Amino acid sequence: MKRLILAAFLVVFIAALGCDSPNGNGVVQLDGPILESMDADGNLEFNGAVINTGDTAVKSVYVVIVLKDQEGNVVEANSVSIFDEDPNALLYPSERAFFSLSVSSDPNRVFSKEVEVYYEDSQDSQPSS
Repeated sequence: MKRLILAAFLVVFIAALGCDSPNGNGVVQLDGPILESMDADGNLEFNGAVINTGDTAVKSVYVVIVLKDQEGNVVEANSVSIFDEDPNALLYPSERAFFSLSVSSDPNRVFSKEVEVYYEDSQDSQPSS
C-alpha cells in the first residue's frame, strides 16, 4: 500500500514539472503527466508524451530526466530521442510522440526530478504529400 501511495505522489509531482528547451519558446511540451514505475530489475521507468504546439516542424527532439538528491546534487541524468535516432524525422505542428526511458539510481536517494525537452527548429514546416 505504501508503494502505491508513493507511486501516486510521484506521478503528481512529475506532472507538475515544467519543460525547457534550448530555444526558450516552449514549442515542444509535455503532453500530460509522466508516469513513473519500477521495472522488473528495480529501475525507475518514465513514460510520457510530448506535443509540438508551434506552427512549424521540429527535429532532434530529446526528453531529459535529471534526478537530484536532497542537497540538490545530480544523482543521475538520462535522455531519450523520441525518434529512435532517425536523423530525418520531424515532429509536425499538433503532432504527439511518446517516450520511455529508464534510470538505474536507487529511488530512495532521489529527492527531486526535473524534466527538460530539447529540440531544433526545422526548415520543413509541412508534411510532404
